[in-house]
Amino acid sequence: MQAPLLYVGGTLATPRLSMEPLTPAHADAMYEGFADAALYLWVDAEPPTNVEDLRGRFTRISEPYAPRGELWLNWAVRLPDHGAWAGLVEATVRPDRIVFLAYSVFTHHMRRGIAREACTAVIDHLWRAYDAAEIRADIDFRNVPSRCLVEGLGFVRRTRHIVTTLRGVPSYDYRYRLKRPD
Repeated sequence: MQAPLLYVGGTLATPRLSMEPLTPAHADAMYEGFADAALYLWVDAEPPTNVEDLRGRFTRISEPYAPRGELWLNWAVRLPDHGAWAGLVEATVRPDRIVFLAYSVFTHHMRRGIAREACTAVIDHLWRAYDAAEIRADIDFRNVPSRCLVEGLGFVRRTRHIVTTLRGVPSYDYRYRLKRPD
């Protein structure tokens, strides 16, 4: 078994973005973005019904250690020049150092390269700080923009996972994998 993961991610920055560790306090400022139903088109989740629902979710996922020995790293993404919150990047680091990456960019900030910039920073951090062996992303086959994003980051589609239904429609996710650079 691998040595336990001890480092917990801090604030990350890119030329346009500031990404701070998610806390329940982010719920107030980020509620409007997460309440947008369009954000949930390709994920098996529903928008929060109020700020307290979102705060409860953020409370759960801001705890660094999950029950299965995983490490949950979550960053609230902000555009400091505008003061606007733009989304969230999530990384689940398993004890075997396989990482699952997920991200959400609020609909009014989409198509501006924010997800690419944020994910690139998180991926670089995961290679350096956690010695990640591989990074994976599971994406609904119909979510073409997200599939293009991860493919542009170097992820390779490897397998397909059957999902019974998503909003009453048969669906499945593609599993993408990014191998550690040599």
